[in-house]
Amino acid sequence: MIGGRVIMESPVLDAELVALKRRVSTLEEQVRTLTAANLALVRAMENFRTDLAPTC
Repeated sequence: MIGGRVIMESPVLDAELVALKRRVSTLEEQVRTLTAANLALVRAMENFRTDLAPTC
């Protein structure tokens, strides 16, 4: 034991790291998708406000 924790066997640790990397990749893709959707919504709202603005 080191620091009160048992060091996991290398294959188990490797499998856990692979699973975590996959999860992070999935979350990164979701963030990219949500960011793009948010940007599209902001642009649409800006265009909507511009279209409704009175012209002088």
